[in-house]
Amino acid sequence: MIVNSPLKYDKNDRSVENKKERSVQVLNEKEERYAWENFIKGDDQSLISIYRKYADVLYQYGQQFSKREVFVQDCIQDLFIELIEKRDRLGKANSVKGYLFSSLKRKIIRQLKKEDKIQLEEGFTFVFELPAIPIELKEEDLVIVHQMINKLPSSQREVIFLYFYQGFSYADIAEVMGIKVGSARILTYRALDNLKSSLGPHLDKFYFFLLFLERL
Repeated sequence: MIVNSPLKYDKNDRSVENKKERSVQVLNEKEERYAWENFIKGDDQSLISIYRKYADVLYQYGQQFSKREVFVQDCIQDLFIELIEKRDRLGKANSVKGYLFSSLKRKIIRQLKKEDKIQLEEGFTFVFELPAIPIELKEEDLVIVHQMINKLPSSQREVIFLYFYQGFSYADIAEVMGIKVGSARILTYRALDNLKSSLGPHLDKFYFFLLFLERL
């Protein structure tokens, strides 16, 4: 790990200076693509801006594949260092976020396979954890929905995370999961149908879940 790199990720760094640093220049999608193009042209600061925007959500995503904190942190840092090293071979990114998520997923799974810490035929276990809940919403309702989500097949749990929690388009989901756009759409519909069916008498919690997602 590079000790003094601005691309060193530490989820426990909650200092005032770090919070201020990460809050500087929150890029919208258009600015993000512009920053990516500038990075490819040689501007490392543009990549740092992208890194500061996505480091935390990438860590959250990476934790779905491995709960080893240092391992996930190292994978995130290695990903960005590799981007610098191969920038002359990079092209336009329709979705910077989608590119980063898919790249991190490949990196983590490739490393886990090397360590024999993943069953190749079964894939990984994508497990939801409860995020912060607005005080006016009932935690017990969300707990029920999350329990049902975690009973869905892994691919359906992942698509719910990407589509609802991260706001990915079907095209982005397809890139991250290595499937076709049409398949991403079908998988999302199937996940929602299965979730509704599994809730049974708790179907009202499904609509509560959708309300909750609007608050994220």
